[in-house]
Amino acid sequence: MLITRLFKIIQDGFLKTFNFSGLERRAGYVVFVMFQVVWFCLYLQLFAMKSGEIAFVPLLLFILPLLACGSRRINDAGYSRGVFILLLIAPYLLFPFLAFPASVKRP
Repeated sequence: MLITRLFKIIQDGFLKTFNFSGLERRAGYVVFVMFQVVWFCLYLQLFAMKSGEIAFVPLLLFILPLLACGSRRINDAGYSRGVFILLLIAPYLLFPFLAFPASVKRP
């Protein structure tokens, strides 16, 4: 049950890669960011270290969904859209500010 829920969160994160205007719950954001960090570290360890370079497609598969998920979390947490610029500059420094506040209650 938990594995299928985690797989669903990760799948939704990738399927919503170009959706920057929706909402993302706190748990979904944290799970997706942790998954992205783990798979990118594994990619760097297993593939990029052998060739000494990062391929363009895996980099896009890492950055675009992460930015989209962060943008949806900014919307859900009730922050201004200007915070997205901080997400572009320092996504991991912004992580605590997006992971801990609860979602804004909507009517």
